[in-house]
Amino acid sequence: MQRRILHIDMDAFFASVETVLNPALRGKPLIVGGRADDARSVVSSASYEARRFGVHSAMPIAQARKLCPEGIFIPCSHGVYGETSRRIFEVLEGVTPQVQMASIDEANLDITGSIHLFGDEAALAAHIKGRIVEQEKITATVGIASNKMVAKIAANACKPDGYLSVASGAERDFLAPLPVGVLPGVGPHTRDTLEQMGIMTVRQLSETPEYLLKRCMGEHMARCLLEAALGFGSDSVAPAEQPKSISRETTFSHDILDWKEIEPVLFRLAEHCAYTLRAEGLETRRVTLKVRYGDFETKTFARSLPEPSALDSVILQALRELLPKGKARRARVRLVGVNLSALSYNQHQMELFNRERDEKWERVMQSVDAVRDKLGFDAMGLGRGMGTGAKKPASEKKKN
Repeated sequence: MQRRILHIDMDAFFASVETVLNPALRGKPLIVGGRADDARSVVSSASYEARRFGVHSAMPIAQARKLCPEGIFIPCSHGVYGETSRRIFEVLEGVTPQVQMASIDEANLDITGSIHLFGDEAALAAHIKGRIVEQEKITATVGIASNKMVAKIAANACKPDGYLSVASGAERDFLAPLPVGVLPGVGPHTRDTLEQMGIMTVRQLSETPEYLLKRCMGEHMARCLLEAALGFGSDSVAPAEQPKSISRETTFSHDILDWKEIEPVLFRLAEHCAYTLRAEGLETRRVTLKVRYGDFETKTFARSLPEPSALDSVILQALRELLPKGKARRARVRLVGVNLSALSYNQHQMELFNRERDEKWERVMQSVDAVRDKLGFDAMGLGRGMGTGAKKPASEKKKN
């Protein structure tokens, strides 16, 4: 049976989530990534109203401010985005177990065996898009094709809130009129080189003799480009495996010397990691503190736990024991992060003498997590990590 791959891409994901949190932002030129006077940050997401001014992701905030002076600039709320992404993943798993997240806001699904459950591809796509709108109040774009590459290009071609299916065997015809820049691996430099050769469209690329491309691109790149131009791509969708680590980090808006300011932020990052750990049914046996100083020197300090745990109290205690190592260098701090590794699925035996205490903490964290699942991560926090809402993480590492 010919495989059919669905690529789903959430529309202006971070900006869309922010408008759900604050409906007054809907229809406004919203730019997510930092405040208007933040000289260090870049744009993480921009609403389509802001994109009309030329604003796009990875653009420096200062440049976005020049292009869109009337824009509304806000920092990222990464914990909320991750929670939303996990709920969307559950929607996708309701259609097929063959789901591979490509990023926090994109995924590939092998729907070959699921189409008949909905009647046809269009009905399946409508079901997914409708469930996400109903549940999250945000839109998504869907592309379907015989492989991941063409499905992604199809989705990009019909954003926002679109749907486009490319029939098996029609990949080359679909790609032919498009600019060469839509193909994977064709960045600005490669595109300029191709255009200097008179190659502007995918059709022109597919009709170019391979030996000419080899002269300018090398053998490997020439072959990859021609295969892409002909619509060949991978149709393998591998569901995510157990992560090797879970980490969170934040870059401060200015370098900080006082660790009394740093510690609450660091503890809040650890709580984020522990929350994700429990959501995945995992435990950690190694806690790592990451510190990047003002001169960009980066140090990591790690501690192994006596037994695997997913409790905030255990993880925070390990972090406290690592703090003196981070403070040892009297220098301003630019970035801090927490990494949990040596992960395993939750199946440990509690130590006999700590059983009562640990069982109490597990009951507490179950209640805390239930509230967070319903109201969002920031609805509850523990002690030193509270009161850091203004210092939300500027970057979030994915599980890897």
